[in-house]
Amino acid sequence: MDNQNINLEPKAGFFSKSYLKHIAALLGLIVLAGGSFFVWNGYFSEGAKYSRQVEENTNKYIEWEKNYTKAMTEDVYGGKTPQETLDMFIDALKKEDVELASKYFMLNSVGQINQEWVDGLKKAKEEGKLQEIAKELETARPAGSAMTGYFGFEVRDTDNNLIADINMQLNELSKVWKIESL
Repeated sequence: MDNQNINLEPKAGFFSKSYLKHIAALLGLIVLAGGSFFVWNGYFSEGAKYSRQVEENTNKYIEWEKNYTKAMTEDVYGGKTPQETLDMFIDALKKEDVELASKYFMLNSVGQINQEWVDGLKKAKEEGKLQEIAKELETARPAGSAMTGYFGFEVRDTDNNLIADINMQLNELSKVWKIESL
């Protein structure tokens, strides 16, 4: 066998600057690709868009609920009983005070008086019918209710035909009865 000299020393270029640059470039690409994936997945993917939409809708709902609760708590126009609220409403009609009369109606889902009720009362006032309506409502008789927090009245003519239903609801936050529909 030939005696060959085996060089056991590491090659001088194993950790050379060129080799380290290639490793750094490769690691940089891996970090860039991973970062791009997380950015894409976190901000642009369908799942991220859905998560942002859910969070946005949740925040809108929380804001709506806060405003609605505040409006319902501050809504103190009405009586402690359905009859008391009906009497207050009739009294406002007799005085032709449309603004006051409209405050006895239940607030809508955004915590405001339903504009249709206000417009209807204004039209009745323009037509000179508020006194007639008040007189008819004075004949209302309790119809009762099977549900807690709800109560009804009926207005009937002399032949006992139903002219109108008046549905009342308790505003649980302010503890006053409101007219739900008429």
